[in-house]
Formats: sequence, structure tokens, C-alpha cells
Amino acid sequence: MTDIKKISEFIEHYKNGQRLFVDLEFENGESFSGLDISGTTFKNCWFCADFSNANLTDCKFIDSNIKTSDFTNANLTRAEIKGCAVESTEYNGATITDFKFEDNSAYGNILGLNDFKRIFDFEK
Repeated sequence: MTDIKKISEFIEHYKNGQRLFVDLEFENGESFSGLDISGTTFKNCWFCADFSNANLTDCKFIDSNIKTSDFTNANLTRAEIKGCAVESTEYNGATITDFKFEDNSAYGNILGLNDFKRIFDFEK
């Protein structure tokens, strides 16, 4: 378990150069909206958070719960979501250039990038 309990504490650690965050718990709709947190790796974290309009370029969400999180209009360029629970997440308007989405679970199904593109209407 981490000692980071507030977004302001997370931001302070990020500003001080930390890029790997393990066992974070933000499950009450906390907002990362509009933040530039590019290059961050989240491992074994639990999110129910707002990442809308955030710069998540080169971010990794690994073996985490991101259920009900909002990635609307987020920049997910070269980002990776792998081994995560992704039920009820939102990605409308997100940038997904070179995005990786592998081995994620939703409602008893394992989803990959092709599933992501179909479900979230990125097939064009």
C-alpha cells in the first residue's frame, strides 16, 4: 500500500520525478482531468477516476482496476493498458495512436485492441 492518498500528493511525487506508482487507490471519482502525467506507469492500482483531457502519452496501466474511469479526450498516444479490469470505462474522443490494449477483462471477457476499437467505435 502506498502513502499517497490525494491527487495533490500524487502530483508532488510526479513533479519530483517519480514515474512508477504501485498500489495507488483512487476510487472515489478523483480527478486527473487535464493533467500532463505522461510517462507514468501505474501497477496494481485501483482507479475510479476522471482522466478526461489528460495527457497520458507513454503511460502504462498494468494489472490494475480502472473500472468506471473516464478517459474522454485523453491523449493515449503510445499508452498501454494491460491486464486491467476495464468495465464501464469511457474513451470518447481519445487519441489512440500506437495505443496498446491487451489481456484486459470486462464482464467475463478478455479484450484486446481489436475488441477495444470495435466496442468503443474507433473502427473507421
